[in-house]
Amino acid sequence: MLQNIILTIQDHLKHLPGSEQKVAEYILENTGEVINLSAQELAKKAGSSPAAIIRLCRSIEVNGFTELKLLLSANLGTVDTKMYTEVENGETTAAIKEKLQHRLVHVLERTSEHLADEAVDRAVRAVGNAEIIFVYGLGASSLVAQDIYQKFTRIGLSVFFTMDQHLFASAMGTNRLKGIFIGISNSGMNQETNALADLAIEKGLTVIGLTTNPNSMLAEKSSIILLTPEGEEAPLRSAATVSLTAQLYVVDVLFFAYAAKNYEVTLEKIQHSRDAVAIVKKSN
Repeated sequence: MLQNIILTIQDHLKHLPGSEQKVAEYILENTGEVINLSAQELAKKAGSSPAAIIRLCRSIEVNGFTELKLLLSANLGTVDTKMYTEVENGETTAAIKEKLQHRLVHVLERTSEHLADEAVDRAVRAVGNAEIIFVYGLGASSLVAQDIYQKFTRIGLSVFFTMDQHLFASAMGTNRLKGIFIGISNSGMNQETNALADLAIEKGLTVIGLTTNPNSMLAEKSSIILLTPEGEEAPLRSAATVSLTAQLYVVDVLFFAYAAKNYEVTLEKIQHSRDAVAIVKKSN
């Protein structure tokens, strides 16, 4: 499936060096024109250089200027180049729906590309070998941690989750079971999450990091990295919605990959969970 190159450029825009950013901004503002330009012509119009165009292609994970133009041509007319904003003053509901649809489809495609099969398989083995799973995330990432707690508890695994960092540290510090720590931080630089990752390492737990940044503190502490793509910050923080969707997608992939490798047991545990809930509902 062809990536939406317009949104990919917007995702990378604020992280690009100045010379590449000039080219990227010119492309976003003049998409239709760019597909008919040579690299030299684009460099001149953007006030940059052909070398910067080559570097930009690498930065946005495209194999050269020719492929970039092909992707631009394929995407032409499919998305407004200002789609990175979540909401504009007086925006209609129809426009908001269209923007979010483009964004969410895009982030799921990019997450699928960034998430390594081998990393998921290693995480599945770690989950399968663990006697207890500690999972922590702060802010929006706490919703992802809750999702892990809910999903894996339903199939009979022991999962510990709380947003109280001190209680979390106490539980991990007194734990004597073979376990893993799953730390969730979009930037990978969250102080609380990294402090708990340090404690997990000290206690001999395998650390799995769910983050966008492979060079972050959390990634450096992690034995297994589940990588999601970076998203552009918008005025009303559509990136919070987008990054959350990417993280929840990774959790689903991890859950279903585990279920596929433990199929009969997983189905049995889910049925037991449903039966238990039914008994409780009947008594109310």
